[in-house]
Amino acid sequence: MNDEREPELRARFAQQREAEHKSAPIWNPRWLEAPRPRRTPVVRWAFATLVVVCSALALFHQPQGRLADLPPLFDQPHGPLFADLSPSSSDFLLPTHLILHIP
Repeated sequence: MNDEREPELRARFAQQREAEHKSAPIWNPRWLEAPRPRRTPVVRWAFATLVVVCSALALFHQPQGRLADLPPLFDQPHGPLFADLSPSSSDFLLPTHLILHIP
């Protein structure tokens, strides 16, 4: 922009800015504020009913089984840890630093 047309360009840009400024709408900062959704009384009553029904179901719910019906947790025979793990046949595909060696 250092040629002889620079003053002409500057004048043209100034005209363009002026034209855009005239055609732009007036700015109002209230447009940034999102309108708050209003809840109708029907929505409030439906939500309150839902809360009451869910609370009643939670309070009066009886568990179906008993604790004695569960299988025993620690009545299994003891064995060595990782006894059923054998080396995989695909370990040869891994680099040697990634192969896990369990003693």
